[in-house]
Amino acid sequence: MVSSINSAQLASTQIFLRVLREEKQASGGGSSGNDDYYASALNDLMRNYGQDDDGETYDTSLLRAIGAAGGADESTEEVAPISDDIQTASFMTGLKAKLEEMKSSGDGALKAKEMLAALEAGTLTVTDAVNGRQIKAWDAEEDKADRTAEQTSRSDWSSFLKAQLSRDKSGGYELTDAGSHIDKATGESASFVSVEGTYVYLTWPAATTATTA
Repeated sequence: MVSSINSAQLASTQIFLRVLREEKQASGGGSSGNDDYYASALNDLMRNYGQDDDGETYDTSLLRAIGAAGGADESTEEVAPISDDIQTASFMTGLKAKLEEMKSSGDGALKAKEMLAALEAGTLTVTDAVNGRQIKAWDAEEDKADRTAEQTSRSDWSSFLKAQLSRDKSGGYELTDAGSHIDKATGESASFVSVEGTYVYLTWPAATTATTA
């Protein structure tokens, strides 16, 4: 049975792929570098989730920055559901748990450590594009009170990510040494993650030099 963590991870991947598919169809561009490897890995992943391989090849550079999935929680202890409102301490509890999970996941470990450090320093920004909200993350273990987010323009995730993520001169997405994306407007490191099914865009002060995808 597919775990809820893996299901959320697959959904994140599919959103990125929809962005890339639309751009590829518009530009007629092709993939390069190690994309054949990532495309093959993606096809295997989709087959594992019961998805048929439609034979298309995608630019899969964004897959490198997606957090790795963890194992299913076999505990029978009942856990309170995490709120989908980024203004709540409940959501921040879930966000910290997600980042702690990513920290031990391999590919996502370096950027997770950066995000946890930014959360502790009060410099991790959480954006909910769909609901038009943005707020600085906080450690809910130390402050259990809810807070009020800043209102921002609402946007679907495909449009938002196309507008926010920085590209190099060749059109590929820029990545930091830790595997994070780069926010075009601020130059900060960026990542798109799912917290118990709620998608959020995270940004924090850049800690490494950017490299191209």
